[in-house]
Amino acid sequence: MSFRTPSINTVSISGNIVRDAEVNHVGEANTPVTTITVAHNQRYKAKSGKWQETVSFIDVEVWGALAERDAYYKKGVPVIVEGVLKGNQWKDKEGKSHSKVVVRAAKIHVLMYPDKEEKTEE
Repeated sequence: MSFRTPSINTVSISGNIVRDAEVNHVGEANTPVTTITVAHNQRYKAKSGKWQETVSFIDVEVWGALAERDAYYKKGVPVIVEGVLKGNQWKDKEGKSHSKVVVRAAKIHVLMYPDKEEKTEE
């Protein structure tokens, strides 16, 4: 009997952006890329019966045209991110290996657009 496990890698995260995004351009194609961090708050009832809250900070890689929408990726803006999990590995200056799992965004739904700066009359 042969059993084939399906390969599924999808994730949806909601939360608020924790800092303003900055777009960089990488490679010969000068591809736009940015990383946003989303704070996801989760409430649960503890054994004591009191409500508790934990916060998870999730890094999200944003590539291409989606990265160029950085004017919307401002601190405090609520978003829903749809994408896939991606493992990143690198070595630091001392040669020590590191790894981290991030979300690679396929879609970002901005739930509230940041206010435009108000012009003041002098």
